[in-house]
Amino acid sequence: MRLCHCEPHGPGYVCRCDCGATMRSPHANVFHVCEPPVSVPRHGPGTELKALLSAFGITASPTCKCNSTARQMDSWGPDESLKHIEQIVDVMQETAKARKLPFLRMAGRKLVRMACNRARKKSAQTGQ
Repeated sequence: MRLCHCEPHGPGYVCRCDCGATMRSPHANVFHVCEPPVSVPRHGPGTELKALLSAFGITASPTCKCNSTARQMDSWGPDESLKHIEQIVDVMQETAKARKLPFLRMAGRKLVRMACNRARKKSAQTGQ
């Protein structure tokens, strides 16, 4: 439970909690029961591809499609991701161009295959 930061607004107050919750209240002293942070374990080829790229200093930015592509790859799994390899490499190429980085499609395909292989191995180890 946390004390919210309340500011006068109209006949009452607008209160904001450190967890991001916002509420209206007739009182200035408001406590909020925050939800515990949800930790969704991510695993799969998209997560593995992000890890491979981060080894080269390449991380997701707010304007790229990196995170959504990684989530899609994780939901597809390794086999389906390989069926969509050209689509994935297209996103990688588009992102590299926007960042003014050199890009070889052959290298992009290799990274996607490596990520899929890593995801398969981890899945076999954990039994998922």
